Amino acid sequence: MSRIGPMFLADATPEELFDALLRKTCPDVYEPSSEHFAQTPRRFVAMLRELTDGTENFHFTTFGANGHEMVVIKDIRFVSLCAHHIAPFTGVCHIGYIPEKLVAGISKFARHVRAMAHTLTVQEDLTTNIADSLDDILDPKGVAVVMSATHSCMSVRGALAHGTTTITSAMRGVFSEHDRTAKLEFMEHIRNG
Repeated sequence: MSRIGPMFLADATPEELFDALLRKTCPDVYEPSSEHFAQTPRRFVAMLRELTDGTENFHFTTFGANGHEMVVIKDIRFVSLCAHHIAPFTGVCHIGYIPEKLVAGISKFARHVRAMAHTLTVQEDLTTNIADSLDDILDPKGVAVVMSATHSCMSVRGALAHGTTTITSAMRGVFSEHDRTAKLEFMEHIRNG
């Protein structure tokens, strides 16, 4: 590979750029001639594209609501990439909502969380974005989103805080009201299952 310069940067493929990055940052361990590393740049670029494909196009199916009781969808697993380190954070998302006029197809919540998570973000923003988007789509009496995740940027580097969990929440409508009756009920559902 030739020396990295402006012409290389302008014309290089993402795979070539990642190969050059590995050669510069990890020269003692990166062996491009090894069968283990031969496809690493291609695999890395494919993984990065897959984990930032949040534009997944699907129809968020809704139906007329026959009731106004709380609906809770628990333990939706997700993977996202930290905007600060481009390192994965993984966990579960719990969603609760109280319908006004619409309910949603249950599977759509998992697909929606996956699509929202597949980007470069921070957990706080991801939680808020999921709550706001569901509030817009369903126009319910209220929406609650709680996310619990472990961050590899904190556990495998830096602080080396293995087993640390970060919990974020976003409450809209009746879940954010002062008496918080809906919020307490939702928290009880996700705590005890």
